[in-house]
Amino acid sequence: MKPTRLVATALTLTALSSGAALAQTYTTPDGCSYTRAQAPGHPATWHLILNPERIGLPTPTARCAAML
Repeated sequence: MKPTRLVATALTLTALSSGAALAQTYTTPDGCSYTRAQAPGHPATWHLILNPERIGLPTPTARCAAML
């Protein structure tokens, strides 16, 4: 089963670094990066990206709120 997990992990990382995922990010002036999520019928919410450096976003310079 390990090969399947590796493929799934590779697909997830590719999806996160694609242009569509980056278009749904917001970075505050102090470097906190958030990603947008929205369930059908509900308003959009912004969630903190815990390791923004992995997808090429800046490192936070301040303490960040978990959600906006």
